[in-house]
Amino acid sequence: MNDARREFAMLAAREPVPLARGALLIAKEEYPDLDIESYHDKLTALAREAEPIVHAGADTVERIQLLSHFLFEQKGFEGNAENFGDPRNSFLNEVINRRLGIPITLSIIYLEVGRRLGINLYGVSFPTHFLVKAVDERGELVIDPFAGGKILALDEIRARLTQIYGQPVDVHPTMLKAVGARHILARVLRNLKNIYVNASDWNRALAALDRILLLDPRALEELVERGGLFERLECFKAALDDFQSFLSQAPEHPAAETAREAVMRLVRQVALIN
Repeated sequence: MNDARREFAMLAAREPVPLARGALLIAKEEYPDLDIESYHDKLTALAREAEPIVHAGADTVERIQLLSHFLFEQKGFEGNAENFGDPRNSFLNEVINRRLGIPITLSIIYLEVGRRLGINLYGVSFPTHFLVKAVDERGELVIDPFAGGKILALDEIRARLTQIYGQPVDVHPTMLKAVGARHILARVLRNLKNIYVNASDWNRALAALDRILLLDPRALEELVERGGLFERLECFKAALDDFQSFLSQAPEHPAAETAREAVMRLVRQVALIN
């Protein structure tokens, strides 16, 4: 286990999980020389520069508008719509350096800078597109950092759901539920895992799955997926362990029969090795 993975495992074992540090540790496996503290300092410097601008706002709506203008107009952060699948969009150091990201990493910057300014912000794991919300005594504002920090009206949220599902869908409160750092980091890693699987980069995909399971050991879909990936890489004992662990936790899961077949196959493979 490398140093970045070891520190990530320690971070994942505690609560609350520090969001920026977790995101930077994800990046550190790809960039071993990354100086995590320097990127914390960059986020703090952004907040310090934004402070007099944002605090001029009379209420939460104005402060959000000023924060969005600062980050996306003055500092030039934007969504990388042209090359959405570039893995650099998922590494917080690269997003800070290049000012380019995807919804979730731009949201992390928005959360980290806004919270340093005393704004009550939360991540929102909206279907297919990560969002942020600001909460005050008057209610909630839903914000899209990928769209330059636009505040979304209910009709716009409803229209997005219609586009996602291909039919009118009501906005259910669970769709706008606040999620914590553990969930956010797991979603970053799922994005990376999908990128690497699509590129047949099995070792990096495995590294992403490992860290998802450090964050959530009961992530059953990832557990069975990792078992399959271990088998593909001919790590038969590790694959067997994952499939057996999956079956012990979810014997009635829809994938259980496939897992049982894998166990029988892998028992024979492990016996041949031994």
